[in-house]
Amino acid sequence: MTEPSDAIIPILQRIQADIAETKRDIGRRIETVGETLAHHGEKLEAIEGYLTYGLGLTARNSSDIEALKADIEDIKRRGAALERD
Repeated sequence: MTEPSDAIIPILQRIQADIAETKRDIGRRIETVGETLAHHGEKLEAIEGYLTYGLGLTARNSSDIEALKADIEDIKRRGAALERD
């Protein structure tokens, strides 16, 4: 006569093997996700650098444009003053 454990043990061993495989698979996926996140982090840092540089240029250009507008107004005033004389 067979024991109940003879039928149950193989089932439990399969379940244990399936759980072990699932844990390994999840571990591999977590590593892959970690690598992907690290790669995206590097890309975002590069984009942040370019964005900061671009915004700096834009701010500098705006400042230069305002200075040029002031110079043009000054030249117009001087030209108008010369024409009155």
